[in-house]
Amino acid sequence: MKTKTHIFILFVFIVFQSCKTQQLPTKTSLPTVENQLKGELDYTKGGFELVQWQKGGDEITLGRIDETGKIHFSLPEYDIKALGKNHTPNHFESGFNMLRCKDRGEFDMVGNPKFKTPYDDIYSQLYGPMFIKKYGVNIAYIYPASDEKVLIKENWDKITGSKYYWMYIDRALDYKATCIRESFKSTDLEIERRADIQFKKGWNFIKSNVVEVQSYGENNDQPETKTILFTLSSPESKDVKWYLKRKMDDEKILAAKKAYELQGQ
Repeated sequence: MKTKTHIFILFVFIVFQSCKTQQLPTKTSLPTVENQLKGELDYTKGGFELVQWQKGGDEITLGRIDETGKIHFSLPEYDIKALGKNHTPNHFESGFNMLRCKDRGEFDMVGNPKFKTPYDDIYSQLYGPMFIKKYGVNIAYIYPASDEKVLIKENWDKITGSKYYWMYIDRALDYKATCIRESFKSTDLEIERRADIQFKKGWNFIKSNVVEVQSYGENNDQPETKTILFTLSSPESKDVKWYLKRKMDDEKILAAKKAYELQGQ
């Protein structure tokens, strides 16, 4: 009986430890980097750590890229409410640009809304592309997207396709909303932003999909986004591609490597 009790306690301890981070995805379906850069940005050299920053908080490690290009996520749980003042009212909807909607309400002189929403008490953070850290510095980025062409700056509002983001939220939530916004390019155009997301508490992988593009201009040949749909996705999805993008050239990386090695002596 005593042996069974010890085994049960050990089992509970193991389960508790495994719940402290969200391990995504499983080892049998790890996402893989789509492109392989040369020189010091070659992932086969190892040491690629994925990091981001909490708003007003600390740097956090989100995972790593191994020497085969596989991405291992290890997403830390944390108390997002402890970051308080950095998560102002309406932060949740503004993360999706679904606050300044047509006929929604007025804003004050500094851009704060004069109206309340059902989501004012939510604490959340939408994380952009992850930094790749090595030798103590950020040497590159990794971007999840449906295709590399959507990452080209000139294309961001002109073609259909998807970008993906990690988001941390303080609660489970079904979020369904529609926001009609006037275009900055033409008063005759409108942009529809829709969300249909079943959030779970903690980390969620969000898909931002440009599903429709409209044309305008004298010859009706200037494209711009018409409809964007936000939904829940998974880093394991076959539709998600992971692209490395350079932040530093090899010369600066080698200088950082030298400084890093000197610090370790």
